[in-house]
Amino acid sequence: MRARSTTRGPEWSTTVLVDGYRVGVTVAGEGPPLLLLHGIGRDRRDWSEVLPRLAEHRQVVAVDLEGSGDSEPWADRVTLASMTAVVRRTLVAIGVVEPAVVIASSMGGAVALRLHEDAPEAVAALVLVSSAGFAAGAALGLRLMAVRGFGPALLWFRPIAARVQVRTLFADKAFATKRLVAEGVARLRPRLTRRTYFQIVHDLGRFRGVRPEWRARSLHALAMARTPTLVLWGERDAVLPVRQLAAARAALPHARARVLPGVGHMAQIEDPDGFLREVHAFLRDEVVPHAAAAEVPPATER
Repeated sequence: MRARSTTRGPEWSTTVLVDGYRVGVTVAGEGPPLLLLHGIGRDRRDWSEVLPRLAEHRQVVAVDLEGSGDSEPWADRVTLASMTAVVRRTLVAIGVVEPAVVIASSMGGAVALRLHEDAPEAVAALVLVSSAGFAAGAALGLRLMAVRGFGPALLWFRPIAARVQVRTLFADKAFATKRLVAEGVARLRPRLTRRTYFQIVHDLGRFRGVRPEWRARSLHALAMARTPTLVLWGERDAVLPVRQLAAARAALPHARARVLPGVGHMAQIEDPDGFLREVHAFLRDEVVPHAAAAEVPPATER
């Protein structure tokens, strides 16, 4: 069944009420659905550079994850499971009924993996960009956030914390603009947002790194299903180091793995052309033929 179009003009960005809670979404284009999920402490604006071009042939939905951007927390404690549930309910609420290609960055990759584990029928393919979930390692600053009592102290000086965070995202520090830093400060200002941030950090990891329990389950489910998967990594990623790509190859032998040279953690911002080149090639080679084969009825015997 074709997804019901939610496009109002070429693109619309708004908040929608889903089960009585506010969720921030941006929708553009028409065609098979493509879902965009951002990383921790970020929001759907991280996809602004690539969203219009992705929407040339697909209906693209960028969602603010639970407790991020324009989306409210749905529960007293935000977890990987609750974020995934909110994404599923949001897709239903805006009329997306076909399996979606899911493109997810950083922590959003953890949500994408859990979405596939919980509802594999909802996922046509995965593009995991410098994704959490393949290994324990993470930047020291992110691991310190998991230390109870220490993380809140680090965020007390919000302008400094935002500047450090933004600069960590890029290999070329020229991308760490004053605008992005100002947006980072604004994100950290609400007390509820900071609380949600720490809840997510504690659910996904600890000082030693990303927890192994949820990683093992989700990766096993994806490896067994062999759902078309592209794993992209920035060569100079300072948040989740590129050596984790080896773990991705080992866990998902069926996946296509690519490194974007000279790029940090936010490939879709720092190298949108390279990012889109890899994504479009993957969709052309792995997803469209797969979908076409699924639509061909089996031959009848005579």
